[in-house]
Amino acid sequence: MRCLSLADALREQGGEITFVTAEPYFQRLIQTRGYPCTVLGTAYDRMEEELPVFLPILERERPELVILDSYFVTPQYMEAIRNISRLLYIDDLNAFDYPADAVVNYNIYGPELPYPQNKTYFLGPQYAPLRKEFQGLSQRNTKDRVENVLVSTGGTDQYHVALHCAEYLREHLPRENMIFHFVLGAMNRDIVQLEQIAKDFSFIKLHRQVTDMCSLMLQCDVAISAAGTTLYELCACGVPTVTYILADNQIQGAQMFQKAGLMPCAGDIREDACFLERLFELLNSLADDFSQRQRIAEQMQGAVDGRGAVRLAKEIQAWLGHSGFSATA
Repeated sequence: MRCLSLADALREQGGEITFVTAEPYFQRLIQTRGYPCTVLGTAYDRMEEELPVFLPILERERPELVILDSYFVTPQYMEAIRNISRLLYIDDLNAFDYPADAVVNYNIYGPELPYPQNKTYFLGPQYAPLRKEFQGLSQRNTKDRVENVLVSTGGTDQYHVALHCAEYLREHLPRENMIFHFVLGAMNRDIVQLEQIAKDFSFIKLHRQVTDMCSLMLQCDVAISAAGTTLYELCACGVPTVTYILADNQIQGAQMFQKAGLMPCAGDIREDACFLERLFELLNSLADDFSQRQRIAEQMQGAVDGRGAVRLAKEIQAWLGHSGFSATA
């Protein structure tokens, strides 16, 4: 999704964009957004094995820029691409000295990482490539009373956070007039149980195949969310949030958001037996403190204005040195 957001902004700057993916799962989505998409038919987590298929495409197309987004890259893979085209890598981890021409890390901790100073960097939340609907939103009007709570648990929810939260709410009824909006990913395996709980308790609303996440976020007064890209969307909307960790690549982000006073963190669901109690304790504390929610909302929108994709596209254009270019994502 972040590549699609960046592709839209690059296209508006005159870029001609083509996508290449290992597997076919997102081909239709990419094509409906107006981009050609080549599926290599390879394993996404064994990237060097795809080079015999991918490199001939690069040799034929000769794009001026390859934008690479994968946690499974290797130095050898990147060097092979860079022998043909300029390379920009979207990073989260600073895993090694990437043999790329430029690196993007839009995470809040990006500027703090000890990157080697041997390439161009685009670091910090001002480059977060959010979808168009999150661009240029007006300042949040914080309500006195919390009534709507967003619960976002990711596409797969492998640790069953949505179900555990719903079960907790079933046993610990929320305060009057508080509605919990659960956003369920396409691969959530707990749909049947969640639908039964929602049927029995009207304060739980389930949302599937959400096409306008921005409007749903703006409807809500506070949120619960895993520490992924969704946090930057919540910042753009100014929705005070309690975050949590469910993967190693979320640890730095959750810690930095908490250190900056933007979002309290309920901990790592993989390790903390008291996770749910802490999560709802933090949520209720946030709901009870209007001045804290107002301050946090202002700081969130100050940190992320939603224009990161446009800003990044313009700087990539300037970095390449001209207005019209071709890129492969």
